[in-house]
Parts: sequence; structure tokens; C-alpha cells
Amino acid sequence: MRENGSITVYMSLIFSVILALIAGSLQSVRMAYARVLTAAAAEQGLYSVFSRFDSVLLEEYELFFLDGGCGTGEWQPGNLYQTAEDTVSWILGMEEGNQILDRFSSGLTLESGSITSYTLATDNDGEAFFRQVCEAMKQNLGAYGIQQLSERLKTQETAWDAQEDQQEIGDSGQTVEEYEQAVKEAEEVKKNQAAEQESGEVSGTGEALSVSGSGENPNPDSQEGQQSVEVPQGFVNPIEVIREIQKKGVLSLVLPSGQSLPGQAVDPAQLASNRNLQEGLQVIHTEREVEFVDKLLQNEYLLWKFPCYTDHEDTKGLQCQIEYAIAGKESDMENLKSVAGQLLAAREAANVIHILGSPEKRSQVNAMAATIAAALALPIATGIVSAALIACWAFAESVLDVRELLDGGKIALVKTNSSWQLALENLPQILDGLDSLRKSSDNGLSYKDYLRILLLKEDSSEVNRKIMDLVEHNMRTRLGVPGFCMDQCIFSMGIEWNLRYAAQSLNVIREYSYGMEV
Repeated sequence: MRENGSITVYMSLIFSVILALIAGSLQSVRMAYARVLTAAAAEQGLYSVFSRFDSVLLEEYELFFLDGGCGTGEWQPGNLYQTAEDTVSWILGMEEGNQILDRFSSGLTLESGSITSYTLATDNDGEAFFRQVCEAMKQNLGAYGIQQLSERLKTQETAWDAQEDQQEIGDSGQTVEEYEQAVKEAEEVKKNQAAEQESGEVSGTGEALSVSGSGENPNPDSQEGQQSVEVPQGFVNPIEVIREIQKKGVLSLVLPSGQSLPGQAVDPAQLASNRNLQEGLQVIHTEREVEFVDKLLQNEYLLWKFPCYTDHEDTKGLQCQIEYAIAGKESDMENLKSVAGQLLAAREAANVIHILGSPEKRSQVNAMAATIAAALALPIATGIVSAALIACWAFAESVLDVRELLDGGKIALVKTNSSWQLALENLPQILDGLDSLRKSSDNGLSYKDYLRILLLKEDSSEVNRKIMDLVEHNMRTRLGVPGFCMDQCIFSMGIEWNLRYAAQSLNVIREYSYGMEV
């Protein structure tokens, strides 16, 4: 039996409202799903790009960067964007093979997209590179290791600074020049006296300068007993010997026997620090404040990852790479020469301080200075001779110091009698004993320890640029990536996506960087 149904107008209105609410809710859910799916796809697109980090750079240098040149040396941001777009399209079901999302993402289309920002390793004076270097060292040293190293370096730096403050005292060039001037003036005086004697106009000046002469002593305190000094037969003036030695090249003096000069060089125009760099997009330029610990970590990274002269690495490219970070020259020989010169000057000042603080050595200096003054017939110049002799002795000792360091030995930062190497009487024979007279100090510092101190005196930003140069240089010459460029290494990137779902427009912007999400 068939029955007719009925509904009131009121009820039909109620059902209409309910159906509208249900339809609106379904649409809202679909839009929310579309937004979530779009955001997830955008993030996965960035992850797919950043997952292609340079594995060689990570393995060799513990650094996370994305090669924007894809190993070609040519900037290719379009390839990176295409990788992200392909991932987004697959996740949103716009490509074949993703059947799971096809029915849910029907109507969701990708209209456009673009890279909105990216930061390169070299941007902001290498800020991203610097932070990654510090982070790599933190993970390897640990908090305790950093604290211990920091305390030790601060102590060494204090001692080094004290020696630098006294460096003028140890300037052998200046004191030897004063000695030469005194000798020159004395010779002129003697010539004048000889001329006066020949013309019968002899004055008493000659008697004051004669070793065996008589007359009033113009400086009795400094000349007491000088006229009775006898010059030993065959006496060699060590100051004259050192004067000749100082005319030689630094490396010829400090390079140990049997070791050859490093001969590698690099074209400065090809290094990141000397060419026009690719710049990032939407990069905020800021000033970097470097704390002592950050500088310490940076220097330790350099000493950890790069060779110096004493490592004797037989590979392609620069051999003296730590020296390059200090000197910044284009060849190994020039970098080693510069660093050896700095060490020579620093050790000379330290050795002068030791001589001045040792009564025994000062007594030896005074005795030999009197002999030299007597040999030159310059008793009034004993003080100048003494100062020149101290400087020459310190210089010769510093030659042995640096030579021992380059041979893998250790030299004390502050000398004692036991760690002193060169006896004053051996000073004239220094060239014959460059290897036999030197010795290593068990409690001293190695060559790398001295490089560590020199690095502390360098500007952190400049060292950072040099490290980037070295990474780029080694990637090209040693690690088989000839097109590698530091200014194409991406640290962070942002991408914007514009999509349409039904009649609604969706806009998503996502950014990502190694080590943190932004």
C-alpha cells in the first residue's frame, strides 16, 4: 500500500541549512587538507634539494653545503628549483605513479613558483662558513677540551705579547747599525788624527782611542780595565760574522739540511678572496662579532684540516697551507719565508730577554765586548758593542730555534739555561753548527704550536677568507672537483609556491638552512 509523505516548510528550511553546513564543512576540510598537503609538499621539495649536499665537502671538511653549480662551476639555480618542483608535483599527485593521492588532490594544480632567497657560503664575509667551522670543532673538541685549550692559549698569548713588547730591544738590525756607525766614526777620527800627526798638529784625541795609550778617560765607569784587555791571537769578531749571516736569505738559514724548498704556487685570481663573488638573494648584511672562543675554534679547524710545512705532504696543490692562512702569499716558498721571518723576529726578542735576565750570560757578553772593543781600538764604545753582541747572540740562537722547529723539534716559549742552545764562544762558528748545535726541548712548543699563536694575532675575518680559499683550492686540485666554487655553495634557501584548488588560490613560502629551520 502506497503512502504519501509530507514535510513542512519549516522542516525543509532546517534541512537546507543543515545541508549547507555539511557542504561548507566538507569544503573547509578539503581546503584545510589542501593547505596541509601543499605545505608538506613545499617542505619536502626543499628537503629533496638540500639532501643533495656536497658529500665530498662533508667527508673532507665536515661542512654541509649545497653545490649550486652541481660540480660544473656554473651557477645553476634553475636546476635546484626544478628538483624542488618535481618533488612537489609528485607529492600533490600531478605526475603519474602517485595513485594514492590522485583522488584526494583532484583539482589541486601548481600554477607557479620561484626561489625567493638563498644564502651562500661567502655572503656576509663568510658568516655561514664561519659558523659551520665553529660547530664542527665544538663537536670534535667538546666543552672541556675547548676550555682547556682556551686557558692554555691565553697563557701562551700573554707570554708572546710580553715578548713582542720587548721586540725593539731585540732588534739586531738596529743595534748592529749603531755598532757600524760607531766603528765608522772611530775610523774617521783615526784618519783625522793620522792627518794631524803628519802635519804636526797632533791632539790628545788619539790617546783616548788607543788601546795602549794614556790620558784622561772620558768614561771611566764604562772603560775600567779596558786598556789592559789583550786580544787573543786569531780572535774572530762574532758581530762581523753575524753581519754577514744576516745578509743571507731567511730560508737558507732556517731550512734544515736535506729538506727541499716547497715549490707549489697558486694563481691568486682564481681564489675566492680575490675574485668577484656570486652574491646571495635577499641577504641581510650584518657585522660579525667574534669572541675569543670562536677564534680559537676557527684556528683549531685550520690546524686540523690543513697541512703545514712540517707535515711534508706530497700531494697536489699548496703544501704550506696553514702558512698561507697567515701570510696570504701565492707560493709555498713565500708563505714559508714570511712565517719563518715572523718566528725569527719573535724568538730573537725572547732570546734577548733571556740574555738580559741571566747574570752569567751578561758577564760573558761584557767580557767579549771588551775584547772586541780592544780589537777595534774603541774602548769608549764598549756599551754599543755589548748591545750589538747581545742582539747578534739572540739572532743566532733564534736561527737555531726556527731551524729546530722546521725539523720537527720543540722550542721553549720562554728560555731557561737548560733549554739554551748556543754558547757565546761558538757564535763565530754558527754556520758550521746549524744542525749540530741545536737541540729540542721536551717541554717546548712545536712548529704547529707556534703557528697557533701566530694565528691568534691574525684578523678572524681574514683567516676565514683564507680557509675558504684553501677549501676551494683543495676541492679543485686534490679531491677531483675542478669546477668547485665557494661562492656557489648554498647554506639556506627559500621557495614560494602558488597553487590553485578549485576556485581558491594558495600561496606557500618555505625556507630551510643546514642546521636549522627558518
